[in-house]
Amino acid sequence: MIKFPLTVFSLILCMLIHGQATPGDIRIAIAKSITDLNVTPEPVAYVKNDVVVSGRDSIAIRIYQPVAKKILPVIYLVHGAGWVAGDLDTHDNACRYLANQLQAIVVAVNYRRAPEYKFPIPFDDSYLVLKWINANMKKIKGNGKLIIVGDSAGGQLAASICLVNAAEKKPVPILAQVLINPALNLSKGSVSYSTYPYFIDWYLHESDHTDDIRISPLLAKDFSKTPPAIIVVGEKDKIRNDGEEFNTKLLKAGINSSLYVQPAMGHLGGYFCAVSKEAKPAVDFVVTKLKELYLK
Repeated sequence: MIKFPLTVFSLILCMLIHGQATPGDIRIAIAKSITDLNVTPEPVAYVKNDVVVSGRDSIAIRIYQPVAKKILPVIYLVHGAGWVAGDLDTHDNACRYLANQLQAIVVAVNYRRAPEYKFPIPFDDSYLVLKWINANMKKIKGNGKLIIVGDSAGGQLAASICLVNAAEKKPVPILAQVLINPALNLSKGSVSYSTYPYFIDWYLHESDHTDDIRISPLLAKDFSKTPPAIIVVGEKDKIRNDGEEFNTKLLKAGINSSLYVQPAMGHLGGYFCAVSKEAKPAVDFVVTKLKELYLK
């Protein structure tokens, strides 16, 4: 179950089940549930809103720098919230926290969201920004070390990006992928689909093949070239098996993967976005592992 602190969000879910909630309702409810946690944003040295231009399209991004004029590793954050909600503001606290704790530049993407922009647009936007980061590493004061982080739907996008990128002739070098309560199999009959059918139906076309690794990275045939992973799931999260199975498949393929199951926790959702006390064990695990394994 999605675990949010507001009864208003429970009401929206109820409305969704009965076909009465709009994407706008979902966006408002999720954003409100995060701000109502009242977690004070951490100060950073520098925040810049920018755009990545692709043809006629402009993809909004936000860049955080914890220390002015210093060359640092780069964290690329792909937000979650069911491919329908979430944005640069919902994940602002998480970006600031990761920037400060990891002493890294954080780049967050505001990919276009379903149902107005269905698959593959959210994937394409997110992948394009990864390539932009790599091409502009010096411009954003990055030192070449790049890690991708995604939560929930963002975890699905991040894992898919890593698999597609790994198959490129000249892949973008990615040190690690961090997947927070990811939904990794969107096929009908899967746990993720049975938990979030409305969101997934908004995201996908009926004609989309859900065994496509851009949609269901858990169903990939080859994991041998994907980056090492840090995976976090909640003990009581209905979709925890997606993260656990992905961890198992990576290990069987010889890829280093660290799994953390936060006790007594459901879907981390807005708690991760806000970096509230409820998500601190999971966030601390991620920070510790990144420092220990990749950001020495």
